[in-house]
Amino acid sequence: MIYLDNQASTPIHPAVLKLTTQVMQDNFANPHSQHMLGQKAMHIIDNTRKSIADYFGVQFSEIIFTSGATESNNIAILGVILQALQTREKVEIITTPIEHSAVIAPIKAIVNQYPNRIIHKVAPIDESGIIKVEDIQNLLTPDTVLVSIIHANNEIGTIQPIRDIGRMLKKYNPDSVYPLFHSDGAQAVWSEEINFNYSNLDLYSISGHKMYAPKGIGALYIKKNTPINPIMYGGGQEYGIRAGTLNTPGIAGLGEAIRLLTLPEHKEMVSKVKNLRNTLLDKLLQIESITLNGDRQTRLPQNINISIQNQNSEKIVIAADLAGLAISAGSACHSGAMQESEVIKAISPNNQEKSKQSIRISLSQFTTEEEIEQTYDIIKNII
Repeated sequence: MIYLDNQASTPIHPAVLKLTTQVMQDNFANPHSQHMLGQKAMHIIDNTRKSIADYFGVQFSEIIFTSGATESNNIAILGVILQALQTREKVEIITTPIEHSAVIAPIKAIVNQYPNRIIHKVAPIDESGIIKVEDIQNLLTPDTVLVSIIHANNEIGTIQPIRDIGRMLKKYNPDSVYPLFHSDGAQAVWSEEINFNYSNLDLYSISGHKMYAPKGIGALYIKKNTPINPIMYGGGQEYGIRAGTLNTPGIAGLGEAIRLLTLPEHKEMVSKVKNLRNTLLDKLLQIESITLNGDRQTRLPQNINISIQNQNSEKIVIAADLAGLAISAGSACHSGAMQESEVIKAISPNNQEKSKQSIRISLSQFTTEEEIEQTYDIIKNII
């Protein structure tokens, strides 16, 4: 089987697997216990927290561990809004129409809970899938408490101008902590270099299984003094923001995955993936019925998203699977259900059929030239 659904989940890197397994076997004690075995587990967590904080250019206490980007997004969004509602009668949130469901769903839930106090604004987006900074700026008011913009889209791979957005937001109301700036970075961390301070971010969500670490582990950057409420209560772990016993093996694995990003060969790996992606994309676009979704240049190096005229996404994905190729249609985050892509609908409002015709092909650092050639042949034969 050729696996080209890496934006849904990457395989675990061998170095990450080795360390995670070792910690699971040797450091199984509860890291919050006071005995020596517990403290050895906490030492692993502390060292990992420091290395991740150093990588992103922030303080040790500004990184909290979660179960993944979905939980991180929920903590960031609900936590900020609930805190703001304690001091404000009305609050506003700004997003784009191509945010991940882990951002849109909690916003919908809390808007339904406080329909007269919360306004959700959606900035317009063009066919490239890239937001314009001025379109966000035009929506800002003194009631805006949170702007949440996905760093790199999980379907079409487009990369948003996070630094420019952050710079604009910090100038908008310099005498107030609001508006806060959150970004879902689940898809972006592996290939995009980012310093949270330089980007003027207040909150940033990270997912392990999108970057060759295990599933069930993630992190959330919360800038010091950010007003935020916990949304889950228990033993007060993670500075009182995220209760629950920490996942020591998963945290160690996440730290190792991020350490791999610092190696000199990592940039070469990203370049290799991009070249393989371009090779496949160039060949696919020679087929008359295929069009590209999203921006050609400003996109993740591993991402291809195409629409195939007069073809059905679901049938293409099933036929590819039977031919030994794993790809996807839209996001993989809907309990296994195949749905029309809301992202493609948003960037192609005048051609809603494209949402039923789109497929996503996402490479990994382990993808080979031979697999690229075979993938092209399979898709061409299916069409």
